[in-house]
Amino acid sequence: MVQSIIRTMGLLLLGLGIAQAQGTEPEAINLAGQQRMLSQRVVKSWVQIGLNVQPALSKRQLDESIRRFEQNLRVLEPMANTPEARAALGGLHLAWAPLRTSVLGVIRQSDASLVDARAEDVLMAAERLTRTLQDQATTPASRWVNLAGRQRMLSQRLVKTYMLRQWGVDSARLRDELESVQNEFSGALAGMQQRSGNSAELTEELDKLALQWEWLRTALATEGAESFRLILAEGGDAVLELANEVTRLYQQP
Repeated sequence: MVQSIIRTMGLLLLGLGIAQAQGTEPEAINLAGQQRMLSQRVVKSWVQIGLNVQPALSKRQLDESIRRFEQNLRVLEPMANTPEARAALGGLHLAWAPLRTSVLGVIRQSDASLVDARAEDVLMAAERLTRTLQDQATTPASRWVNLAGRQRMLSQRLVKTYMLRQWGVDSARLRDELESVQNEFSGALAGMQQRSGNSAELTEELDKLALQWEWLRTALATEGAESFRLILAEGGDAVLELANEVTRLYQQP
């Protein structure tokens, strides 16, 4: 599993390196979309530490997610080159600071709802930036990069919500979230699979993603056993890795 996480973060680093070198529209959208995912991954990792779910690995994930988020912010500065995009990026900076402060402090179950609420602010700000960049883009692939990139966020959001409930944090919103995330992911996946013009490589990766997604949903439906926390954590990261690869393929001309 550690090797899988290393591969996943390596793919994110690869995406970052491409964006730094070229700064094209799809790559800017990819980076902004990564911020959505990282807002959820930060909380997921933070809660997993509190639950003692692979605490050492979860701590590494948390630290890496914070570093990646802040590096992405720097790389996005020259890419946000319109008043609308600059305003959206400024909002993302403002939303990030309170979340960063929260997750770097003492990990307490009593703070989980506040941490999650601050992550929601970051997610909304990152979504605004991503949509702004997509609306300004002229590249046809931009919409698909956004859609595929959002799947990465949903993979982490699903596991985050599960872990919060395992930690005793529950609400009507979180219960609804488990269902709405699954419905959104499945609908977007079907749309990508039905897209005309998918390359053979992309079709293969989408099929892999569909299989891993169904496995994760099956595991999620089997609630009750504490051991399923680890299974869900690993399953979510496997979906993230595949969704990141699909996003990368959509960026290719």
